[in-house]
Amino acid sequence: MKHFFFALSLGLAMSAWAQDDLLAELDAIAPPAPKAYAFATFKGTRIINQQSVELPAAGVGQFVIGHRFGALNDKPLYNLFGLDVAQIRFEYSYSPVKWLNFGAGRSSGSKTYDGFAKVRFTRQSSGPGFNWPVTTAYYTNATIVTTPFADGFDHFFTDRMAYTHQWLVARKMNEALSLQVAPTLVHFNLVQTPAESNDQWGVALGGRYKLTQRMALTADYLLRINPVDQTHNPLSIGIDIETGGHVFQFHLTNARSMADPQWMMQTPGDWTKGDIFLGFNITRVFTHKAPDFR
Repeated sequence: MKHFFFALSLGLAMSAWAQDDLLAELDAIAPPAPKAYAFATFKGTRIINQQSVELPAAGVGQFVIGHRFGALNDKPLYNLFGLDVAQIRFEYSYSPVKWLNFGAGRSSGSKTYDGFAKVRFTRQSSGPGFNWPVTTAYYTNATIVTTPFADGFDHFFTDRMAYTHQWLVARKMNEALSLQVAPTLVHFNLVQTPAESNDQWGVALGGRYKLTQRMALTADYLLRINPVDQTHNPLSIGIDIETGGHVFQFHLTNARSMADPQWMMQTPGDWTKGDIFLGFNITRVFTHKAPDFR
């Protein structure tokens, strides 16, 4: 009987060793877990006013229409809380590849036309090998103001132009919270006074907190480094609602203009004095070819 139990124990031990060796071999030949990329850091390509690191997928076009109503403290009943004096913006953009988006738009404020592009350089990732902790993108915009100059003099066409450059850096902290920072430069070919700088700098901050699968709170703020007198840093708070192919963004802001140089560096509205504007953006995507979401 002793010999039987000894033989049984020896057999079980050898079986366990063989199983461990087999599992080790399987681990050695099994493919590594695929790299995972942060998805939907923000609901849309804009947080509110501020651009986000998001781009439409390759082969997808995007149409955005924005409304910005009058100040809530400007004859609220007479102007129906600003609805009678609304400004409007519309833009269309397309992504030929997953890392590039470009488009054009028009804002009713100062009758401004613009062209823009966004290039994504890195994506936040996790998994085997090197991983980027943040998603980064470069955004640039060129605007042309078409309203007559107030001084009545003849001007060069280039005097109407301004250029925006931003380096967008964002991180999806968890499934609920996303944060972004963006060093910003706006160059005006023509400024109003000699005291103003043609190059105006700032740091844009933005964030999103996800409430449900389709709803999120948002905010963005631009801290200007060399601000112009009688203007204020733009601050916006809002809520995003996603419904399939649409994203609805409702917000309150002290920036009425929607063209980039104007809302960034030329915001006269002051939150502390009630210069608050109700607005919304509606985003609709159109698939021109099968999108690649990888």
